[in-house]
Amino acid sequence: MTSILEEKLREAACIGDIEGVLALLSQNLDINSKNGVNGWTALHWAAKRGNTQVADLLLNHGANPKIENSKGETPGNLCSNPNTLALLGEDPAQAANNEEQVVKFTPNYLKNPPINGQVDIGKLRGKPDFSAMPTTTLPACLNDDLVLNVRIAGSSDPDFIEVEIPRWKLTYSSLLKICCEELELLESQVERVRKLPNTRLRKDSDVKRLNNFQSLELVLKTPLGSDKPTNCYQSISTCKNQTILY
Repeated sequence: MTSILEEKLREAACIGDIEGVLALLSQNLDINSKNGVNGWTALHWAAKRGNTQVADLLLNHGANPKIENSKGETPGNLCSNPNTLALLGEDPAQAANNEEQVVKFTPNYLKNPPINGQVDIGKLRGKPDFSAMPTTTLPACLNDDLVLNVRIAGSSDPDFIEVEIPRWKLTYSSLLKICCEELELLESQVERVRKLPNTRLRKDSDVKRLNNFQSLELVLKTPLGSDKPTNCYQSISTCKNQTILY
């Protein structure tokens, strides 16, 4: 049974099923177990597929980035995602070279991927109970939501709205997307995201350092021929003091 669940862990890492990875890790599996045919671990698959959040999760739970598969390749040797490479402690610049790596085998879960993007793990599906696990192996961010105060810079309405985001889901892209949805903006209208009073957010690592109730502003682009930014922002007076859940 253990070997089946370990293969399910590799499958979940491959297709980016974060909830499935969490549930399977709660079963105290060998996170570094290898496939009997090719020697790939769950981290090999997360690296190869560029699933950065899954790779981060596996590394925080003790995955070894130096383990080699049957061809002597580490997860970093297979990765073409600069962000994932940085997590693995490798030079992001090698992403272009790794992109040429060809995988000569295709597991069944890639040939016939699940329709809903989730691994079939039966009753394990759902929010796992980590109470019995050593606290040193559990990233604090997995059980925590981040609440941020957000507004549009220069708007006639100075009030903020609160946005709540699971920390495991927190990337620059997801932050921008959620903020734009709640402020009724297009992402293309945003020039930058500013952490008040005067810090520009540029990448995932900047976003991951945010604290609860941090105040942010979306600075909009200025249209050609105008000295004022585009502002299709609708007043938030009807929704302030509310928390938006995701």
